[in-house]
Amino acid sequence: MHIAVCGELGAGCTEVGEILSKTLGLKCINSAGIIRSIVIDFRGVHPDETFEEFEDHVQSGEVNLDKMMQGKIDEMLAIGDTIVEGRSAFMLLDDEDAFKVLLVSPQSARVEHIAKRRNITLEEASEAVRVSDIERKHMVEKLFRKDWLNPRNFDLVINTKSRSYQEVADLIVKAIKRK
Repeated sequence: MHIAVCGELGAGCTEVGEILSKTLGLKCINSAGIIRSIVIDFRGVHPDETFEEFEDHVQSGEVNLDKMMQGKIDEMLAIGDTIVEGRSAFMLLDDEDAFKVLLVSPQSARVEHIAKRRNITLEEASEAVRVSDIERKHMVEKLFRKDWLNPRNFDLVINTKSRSYQEVADLIVKAIKRK
């Protein structure tokens, strides 16, 4: 089984994904790991190019990072049961076999969480949350023609504001067992 822990930036996808990984004994992947793998693959084909040059290819549209991420996720999922968390988890929206969870939280709580986790100011965290919301919304609309926060796209929706990440993970495990 594949588990997609989708959510808004700062709602706790990373933390919940890590707890689920330990609890269920499954590998947990996220955008950072997937992008690292893509860059390594890219360097294998283009060994003389720097990461900045790779970024230039992405920004110019020569390289479709979302499509590359989807391909890399498909490769990783083919290996076995996996948890995909964060932005990358939205890539599983059309996977009927995946258990899809959406984590949400009020913006103020998300901003505080990101400020603490990244050790940045509340203003910087607020901007990061704002930009991430726009990017995730755009990616899901572009790739799947769906509303990224529509609860009908998910098996379970949890507001993480008043629950610990362990409680959220426990709820997910219980829901999976009932499915």
